[in-house]
Amino acid sequence: MSEYVTLRTRLRAGMAEAYDKAHATIWPEMRAAQQEVGIKRWMIFRDGLDLFHVVECDDFDGAMAALESMPVDQRWQAEMAKFVVQRDDGRGGATVRLKLVYDGG
Repeated sequence: MSEYVTLRTRLRAGMAEAYDKAHATIWPEMRAAQQEVGIKRWMIFRDGLDLFHVVECDDFDGAMAALESMPVDQRWQAEMAKFVVQRDDGRGGATVRLKLVYDGG
């Protein structure tokens, strides 16, 4: 059974257009790595500088742990780091889950 995880990221000022462009063509090897670790779908919505990620997968924590060890994800995260505000703990922007308030499904 799938789980849905929602995350929030904040873009650096002036980076919205470049971020959109970077995501217009996700590297095929990055998408393949996501699929390999069980991520079925990763959607990102943007409102100004705020990004909202919705991830459908079987085991989000396991998928993220597996991705972190893959060179393609390490390269992707390094590339994306220039766009997003990093957390104080240095763990990147999209690491804290948003609380589910309602699921009408």
